[in-house]
Amino acid sequence: MKRRLRSKPCALPILLLAAGLFATGSTAQNPDPILSLAGRWAGNALLVPASGPNEPYTCVATYFPTSDGARMTQNLRCKSANYQFDGTAQLQITAGKITGRWQDKINNMDGIVNGTVKPDGFDILLTGDFFDAKMTVTTGACQQSISIVLEEGLPIKKISGVLKKC
Repeated sequence: MKRRLRSKPCALPILLLAAGLFATGSTAQNPDPILSLAGRWAGNALLVPASGPNEPYTCVATYFPTSDGARMTQNLRCKSANYQFDGTAQLQITAGKITGRWQDKINNMDGIVNGTVKPDGFDILLTGDFFDAKMTVTTGACQQSISIVLEEGLPIKKISGVLKKC
């Protein structure tokens, strides 16, 4: 039985954590886009709640891909006026399929990431104890655009964000 997300705007960075790991346009067979994620990315995100005002966040992500691009570790720190997140994720990319796990060290949450590589980004399903979400990631050379729609009935409806490296 899935525990319900209770006014946990910290879920935004959790979802961005997973999203940031997929900001590339190919699989491990062509590791250059994955390897190009190495380094520091920063940007803003906006959480749209089911009711009440939107919650803006600022985020910094660092990426550490393996030399062949088949695996990657990401660290992500996000802050808003009311919440913070400090997470890590492990990712594997094989034959166009994405699998991984994420963990939020501050809010004691974790979950699984599964997805498919698309020509312009990714379609991803995020699962955890508190929510399920569908995410679309569209990529460019210097920017990651993320749109996340959570399952109905949760206090968070949608999350969108942009992280930049250039």
